[in-house]
Amino acid sequence: MTERMVEKMSKEQQFLVNQSMLMMDNFYDKELDLMRSFEENSSQHSTRSSAHYALGLLVRNETGDVERAVRVLHKVLDMQYDAPDEIYHGTFRTRPDAIHPPVGHYAWKSFAPGTAYFLERTFEKVSAQFIHNLQDADSILTDQADAKRMKQLFHDAVNQILPPVWISYDPNWREFIACVCAIMTAEFATLVPGTLLERMDQAMELAVQASIDRRMSDAIPMNTNIELMHIFITHYYGHRFNHTEWIRHSDEQAEAFLREFDQFGGTFAEFNTTTYYGVDLSVLGMWRKYAFTERLTKIGHKIEAGLWNNIALYYNANLENLSGPFARAYDMEMREHSSIGVFLYLLLGEGYEHLAGINCESGHDPLIALVGVDVPVEAVPYFQAHQGDRLVQKQFMELCERDEPHANRNLCTAKAWIGANRMMGAMSGSRNTNGQMYPATIHWQSETGERYDLRLARREVGEGWNTHLRGLTFEADVTKDSLVIEVELDTADEIEIYFEIRGPSIRQQDILQEQWRFPGLVCDVKAEAPEPSVLFYVNHAEIIYRYVPGESANKMRFELNIS
Repeated sequence: MTERMVEKMSKEQQFLVNQSMLMMDNFYDKELDLMRSFEENSSQHSTRSSAHYALGLLVRNETGDVERAVRVLHKVLDMQYDAPDEIYHGTFRTRPDAIHPPVGHYAWKSFAPGTAYFLERTFEKVSAQFIHNLQDADSILTDQADAKRMKQLFHDAVNQILPPVWISYDPNWREFIACVCAIMTAEFATLVPGTLLERMDQAMELAVQASIDRRMSDAIPMNTNIELMHIFITHYYGHRFNHTEWIRHSDEQAEAFLREFDQFGGTFAEFNTTTYYGVDLSVLGMWRKYAFTERLTKIGHKIEAGLWNNIALYYNANLENLSGPFARAYDMEMREHSSIGVFLYLLLGEGYEHLAGINCESGHDPLIALVGVDVPVEAVPYFQAHQGDRLVQKQFMELCERDEPHANRNLCTAKAWIGANRMMGAMSGSRNTNGQMYPATIHWQSETGERYDLRLARREVGEGWNTHLRGLTFEADVTKDSLVIEVELDTADEIEIYFEIRGPSIRQQDILQEQWRFPGLVCDVKAEAPEPSVLFYVNHAEIIYRYVPGESANKMRFELNIS
């Protein structure tokens, strides 16, 4: 029997594979040969997670693993859309029970760049006018709840005719699953049946060409992590299939990416993001390990080193976390919804297993174990110990994926104070509509070692934070002991601007209108804003300032002075 891949790995890599596979084995559905979503008692399945599980099975290669991996991959490939005229051609169902997107009503290839943006804005305007006309006609619409319901019905009708991106399909599944297929082909071509390799190649013919069509049309812009994957899969399969046009495309895209990366001293459009930096490092590891040309390897090495230097700059080894502000993130905690801690464990080794604890990204860990970690020597000390208090600042050109082409890039400044036991972040210049942008943040640690975080967020009343909202802008600045935020609201919707605080022992009596007293941090507050309300949950609190159009001023200002 040939040596298994996992036996060639370091003990840290083996730890990652074994921990991840133990977790994923528990979510494997033997009847469907697919993975359930990584949530307790979840009945939904995930094609992307299933692809990562199949890769992990090949890495582990215990009795029955290869056979299971083959079955799982065939099921994933069954989920690919083969619809050449549709915008979702070549991507994959996110889950097996997903309803097929609408067919035949969207001639997207004949439209200008940004069609997704223009359609969304058009239907926002049409639905707003629709509601206004109904109200003027003295119809049954008598209050805001009725108006919101009618607007939703209108949008539902539109979405039954036109395929709404990220609702009826996810274009990014092409790139995610294609990366897995490329690694399987590179590492395990002699382990899996030829029929599966042939079928993967056929699927990649569709996926990669559709990814190129998307990129060239700019109908749906690519954020940084998807752009890196796009370059890798067009490069890998261009060389595998000897497809000269794909090779030329990937070379041009890589050079353009490097030019933009260098423009502001080595920064991404998706800058300072716990969630997506983990994906970026994974893909740059693919460039490093599986590139066919010296040039792509060299470009990838420079970008990977620059990314690690940025992470080091905003990292606090005492808090074991990345400081905000975040261009895009799901969580304030680096070990949630992120793989950065996994890479740091590979770097730092024994004693840092806690950084690689299980989270919703852990299905990627076998892939990360394969590509390994490559941190420039100058960045390593920042991850071993706090390298002194510092005020850091970097500029980057953001991508507003749902804004008009040629007007969807903005020069932003991410500024942070990194202290021994407290770090604060402030974003200026951003016009991103995405709720994953956190413009003002604080992380700190109490004298007893308990960790806390605070972020500024926003939401439409009655809705969640992770949505796209127009008409809201934030400008923030930070010093060692202060955080100043200005908010402007140009919207007809009722909006809640709120500070979310997470950590133990937060008490209602300690949150006053002009002072917040948390363990390890006292914050004097000057707020030019409506009087706040405070909500308490099991593990966090929210201090909420509600904007009501026509009643509230359309500007708010907050000055937080820390002691």
